[in-house]
Amino acid sequence: MNNIYVSTIIDSYNYGTVLQAVATRDVLSEYGKPYFIDYCRPDWTSIGLRQIYLRDKHHNPAINLLRYCVAFPNLRKNKYIFRSFVERQLDLVDSTPYLEGGPFDANAIYCVGSDQTWNEELNKGIDPVYTLMHVPQYMKKFSFSASFGRPSIPDREATMMKPLLEQFTAISVRESSSVKILNDMGIKTGVALKDPVLLCRPQLWHELSENVAEMSQSYVLIYMLNENPRMVEYARLLASSERITVRIIRFNRTKPVPSGCEPIYQPSPEQWVACFRDAKYIVTDSFHGTCFSILFQKPMIVFNPPRYSIRLSDVLKDFGLTERRVADDESISKISIASDPIDWNHVNNAMSVFQTQARNFLKSVINIEP
Repeated sequence: MNNIYVSTIIDSYNYGTVLQAVATRDVLSEYGKPYFIDYCRPDWTSIGLRQIYLRDKHHNPAINLLRYCVAFPNLRKNKYIFRSFVERQLDLVDSTPYLEGGPFDANAIYCVGSDQTWNEELNKGIDPVYTLMHVPQYMKKFSFSASFGRPSIPDREATMMKPLLEQFTAISVRESSSVKILNDMGIKTGVALKDPVLLCRPQLWHELSENVAEMSQSYVLIYMLNENPRMVEYARLLASSERITVRIIRFNRTKPVPSGCEPIYQPSPEQWVACFRDAKYIVTDSFHGTCFSILFQKPMIVFNPPRYSIRLSDVLKDFGLTERRVADDESISKISIASDPIDWNHVNNAMSVFQTQARNFLKSVINIEP
């Protein structure tokens, strides 16, 4: 069994991010021993997060300091929740060689992805760890459902990325739009695979949440990454018509909770998964919120986020669920998505096809000489 060193995003306070890493571990374990590069981007260190608050140009220094002091307990709690989960679930290795250069194991395989590892906007430039920039070209490198996170990238970015990606033995990306980006830069070998949370063993999510007690009362779950009163209003209407409650996942205890909603504050990733497992309906603007609705076969009502909505469009289209998306100008009182039936047999068949594609890709990568 080969050692597989994986470069993916594990440092952000985001459920989808850490869960895709665990799913990547689960998928790759069939082909080798996965180790994850313990890398924290500068903006996501304690110092980096503090500077984001203190250097905010929209407020004066005194207000910035006050905002940071108010946010600090929440930031510390989030860091504990996500970092402890990562340390429990993943085998971590030092990031220094990937930032500064070797030595590297010539017999190992090096992997990038999943998640938005190639989103230059989020990463504040082309990241050396997420491109395996310092891993020698003669070693086997591949990407597993990596993402640019955007439907297109600037020519300047493509010019810098192309020579780095040309060193890869094989490239898979998470969205068909990312295949087009590769084609536009002259790389014709990229293939589209789904997010690892959709490609791993389905029982992984039940194993992960098995120690979380089941919620006995039926509820509509709101998982909202962007404050959107329309989502809350719709969830309350749906819950009222069904005579059930509304629960909303909240990242920050200092922000007010919408009236009529029961907050679930800063759940652990295991508890977050259980929230989807036990919900009757899910209202979300999140890509991974949509994925876990699919995984647990829950009727989802999907609202558009203000940015990076391409992956939501793609995943709904992939499973024949485009009608589950709410139009931006649609009246809340006229939304009837919740009662529309979902053909879960079609969804399961599509999932099986996508998992087979991933296995075939990985088998070919493991056997290809660098």
